[in-house]
Amino acid sequence: MNSNQNSSNGIFQDCKDFLKRIFNSMPLFIKCVIVSTISLYLLNLIIPYISYYLADIPYFTIYFIQIWRLVTTSLITTNLLSIIFSIFFWYKDAVKLERNIGTTKYMLIFLMNTICIQIMYCSIMFLLSLIINKSILIMKVHPEGVANEGLFPIIMCELTLLCLSNPDENMKLFFFPCVFKAKYYPLFLFLLFTILSGFRIDFEIICGIAFGFLYHYYLKNKSQISNTFVMKLENSFLLRWMKNKNGFINIGGTTTPELNNNIANVRNVNINVNNTTTSHKGFKAFHGKGISVGSSENNSNTKKDTNSETKETKENKEEVKKNNDYNNVSVTINSEANSSDSRIDLNSSDLRP
Repeated sequence: MNSNQNSSNGIFQDCKDFLKRIFNSMPLFIKCVIVSTISLYLLNLIIPYISYYLADIPYFTIYFIQIWRLVTTSLITTNLLSIIFSIFFWYKDAVKLERNIGTTKYMLIFLMNTICIQIMYCSIMFLLSLIINKSILIMKVHPEGVANEGLFPIIMCELTLLCLSNPDENMKLFFFPCVFKAKYYPLFLFLLFTILSGFRIDFEIICGIAFGFLYHYYLKNKSQISNTFVMKLENSFLLRWMKNKNGFINIGGTTTPELNNNIANVRNVNINVNNTTTSHKGFKAFHGKGISVGSSENNSNTKKDTNSETKETKENKEEVKKNNDYNNVSVTINSEANSSDSRIDLNSSDLRP
């Protein structure tokens, strides 16, 4: 009995450690989105109808100017399966994006895309309410709760942008024996989801795909977020606290601990000359006069006057003493070289790091 309890406790501890490692390896913003989505789902189970106050219901967003719904709607999902599938489809590409462009920049792009998609959605629903019926503005509201797509509009937007980056690539739709051009893939995927949902048209998903096409063909060169603006925002009092958090990625796509390690390792420089390696710490480029080092047997200038050679040697020694900042850089030359002139200029571009 005790052995079974110990084995079950060991398995539980292994699973706990595994999930903890995954959580700690997540970039900061993706971690915040996943935690917020799951927390709001659990909170909605405890406090019913909280989704009514956070989901983008066009009637309240337009007529009561509840603009926070444009942002919070991406974090609201009242169905556990929708949370699992949305995180599964979104996580991989989102991690790549945040690690490549940085936490703050990806957060701004995520918020901008979310707000634009929801504004487009509210505008379409408002126009349809004028043509069909005003009640369409509360179409999401059902007796069992609010029908909300959570992350799926953002997923379709990012998928559309990814497909349009290489529009002629052939892509397969899941297990179907059909191949489509990448630029048509989001449309066929939407058609498949519409059929599986009983031909229920989801206008939020349509807006996500439409905004992806709009951004790629029209807005991409007009609404870029500059790195300078992102860096200023990171150093402001609003986001300064994020920089010390685990998983934060700088604008260059490097986490802060990795950046510190790279700076510390910059001092170890290897110089290769004729397949011979010389290790040196703190190497700096030499900007003084060139010094010729060569074999006396092969040197073409061996017939110089002895007095001038002695004078040059003294001057070279004085030069070396004046340039102690270079920390005794040594260059090893293959003594078996067969060339007629084996001199190497230390000021040459081949030796600069």
